[in-house]
Amino acid sequence: MKDVMDYIKKNLGLEDEKEEEEVENIIVPEHSFYEIILMKAHGIHDLDDALNQIKEEKNPIILDMGFIDDDPDEFKQAGEKLRDFRNTVGGEAILLCKSGKNVVIITPPEIKLVRK
Repeated sequence: MKDVMDYIKKNLGLEDEKEEEEVENIIVPEHSFYEIILMKAHGIHDLDDALNQIKEEKNPIILDMGFIDDDPDEFKQAGEKLRDFRNTVGGEAILLCKSGKNVVIITPPEIKLVRK
Protein backbone atom coordinates (compact mmCIF):
# COMPACT_ATOMS: atom_id res chain seq x y z
CA MET A 1 0.00 0.00 0.00
CA LYS A 2 2.84 2.38 0.83
CA ASP A 3 4.31 1.82 -2.63
CA VAL A 4 0.98 2.74 -4.24
CA MET A 5 0.74 5.95 -2.19
CA ASP A 6 4.34 6.91 -3.03
CA TYR A 7 3.63 6.25 -6.73
CA ILE A 8 0.49 8.44 -6.67
CA LYS A 9 2.28 11.24 -4.78
CA LYS A 10 5.16 11.12 -7.22
CA ASN A 11 2.88 11.31 -10.28
CA LEU A 12 0.77 14.12 -8.81
CA GLY A 13 3.79 16.13 -7.69
CA LEU A 14 2.92 15.79 -4.03
CA GLU A 15 6.13 13.99 -3.19
CA ASP A 16 7.94 15.28 -0.13
CA GLU A 17 10.92 17.20 -1.42
CA LYS A 18 13.99 17.10 0.71
CA GLU A 19 15.46 20.53 1.24
CA GLU A 20 19.06 20.76 0.25
CA GLU A 21 21.35 22.41 2.72
CA GLU A 22 22.76 25.66 1.48
CA VAL A 23 26.50 25.85 1.72
CA GLU A 24 27.79 29.35 2.34
CA ASN A 25 31.22 30.13 0.94
CA ILE A 26 33.07 32.95 2.59
CA ILE A 27 36.12 34.50 1.02
CA VAL A 28 38.40 36.20 3.50
CA PRO A 29 40.98 38.58 2.01
CA GLU A 30 44.55 38.50 3.25
CA HIS A 31 44.41 42.24 3.83
CA SER A 32 41.48 43.43 5.94
CA PHE A 33 40.85 46.42 3.66
CA TYR A 34 42.61 48.39 0.99
CA GLU A 35 42.95 52.13 1.00
CA ILE A 36 43.05 53.50 -2.52
CA ILE A 37 45.21 56.59 -2.43
CA LEU A 38 44.63 59.45 -4.86
CA MET A 39 47.78 61.43 -5.53
CA LYS A 40 49.18 64.09 -7.84
CA ALA A 41 52.81 63.69 -8.81
CA HIS A 42 54.51 67.08 -9.00
CA GLY A 43 57.86 65.50 -9.78
CA ILE A 44 59.76 62.25 -10.03
CA HIS A 45 60.28 62.22 -6.25
CA ASP A 46 56.48 61.98 -5.77
CA LEU A 47 56.43 58.93 -8.03
CA ASP A 48 59.21 57.36 -5.94
CA ASP A 49 57.17 58.04 -2.78
CA ALA A 50 54.10 56.46 -4.38
CA LEU A 51 55.98 53.32 -5.42
CA ASN A 52 57.48 52.98 -1.92
CA GLN A 53 54.01 53.36 -0.43
CA ILE A 54 52.73 50.54 -2.64
CA LYS A 55 55.65 48.26 -1.69
CA GLU A 56 55.36 48.90 2.06
CA GLU A 57 51.63 49.35 2.67
CA LYS A 58 50.29 47.18 -0.20
CA ASN A 59 47.70 49.83 -1.13
CA PRO A 60 46.86 50.78 -4.72
CA ILE A 61 47.44 54.36 -5.83
CA ILE A 62 45.68 56.38 -8.51
CA LEU A 63 48.31 58.82 -9.69
CA ASP A 64 47.78 61.98 -11.73
CA MET A 65 50.99 62.56 -13.67
CA GLY A 66 49.77 65.77 -15.32
CA PHE A 67 52.58 67.84 -13.87
CA ILE A 68 55.27 65.38 -14.92
CA ASP A 69 54.21 65.25 -18.58
CA ASP A 70 55.30 68.90 -19.06
CA ASP A 71 58.95 67.78 -18.96
CA PRO A 72 59.62 65.04 -21.57
CA ASP A 73 62.79 63.79 -19.85
CA GLU A 74 61.08 63.48 -16.47
CA PHE A 75 58.07 61.82 -18.10
CA LYS A 76 60.34 59.28 -19.81
CA GLN A 77 62.06 58.65 -16.47
CA ALA A 78 58.66 58.08 -14.84
CA GLY A 79 57.75 55.53 -17.52
CA GLU A 80 61.01 53.67 -16.91
CA LYS A 81 60.38 53.63 -13.15
CA LEU A 82 56.90 52.20 -13.70
CA ARG A 83 58.26 49.54 -16.04
CA ASP A 84 60.97 48.60 -13.51
CA PHE A 85 58.33 48.44 -10.77
CA ARG A 86 56.21 46.06 -12.85
CA ASN A 87 59.20 43.85 -13.70
CA THR A 88 60.85 43.69 -10.26
CA VAL A 89 57.95 43.89 -7.80
CA GLY A 90 55.28 42.31 -9.99
CA GLY A 91 52.73 45.07 -9.53
CA GLU A 92 50.56 46.52 -12.23
CA ALA A 93 50.33 49.99 -13.73
CA ILE A 94 47.54 50.86 -16.15
CA LEU A 95 46.67 54.13 -17.84
CA LEU A 96 43.14 55.16 -16.87
CA CYS A 97 42.59 58.19 -19.12
CA LYS A 98 43.39 58.35 -22.81
CA SER A 99 42.01 61.83 -23.35
CA GLY A 100 45.21 63.80 -22.87
CA LYS A 101 45.40 63.31 -19.11
CA ASN A 102 47.97 60.92 -17.77
CA VAL A 103 46.24 59.21 -14.87
CA VAL A 104 47.46 55.72 -13.93
CA ILE A 105 46.50 53.18 -11.32
CA ILE A 106 49.41 51.34 -9.75
CA THR A 107 48.76 48.23 -7.66
CA PRO A 108 50.85 45.80 -5.63
CA PRO A 109 51.17 42.21 -6.87
CA GLU A 110 48.42 41.06 -4.48
CA ILE A 111 45.80 43.04 -6.42
CA LYS A 112 45.12 42.04 -10.01
CA LEU A 113 43.43 44.45 -12.39
CA VAL A 114 40.98 43.12 -14.96
CA ARG A 115 41.09 44.86 -18.32
CA LYS A 116 37.75 45.04 -20.13
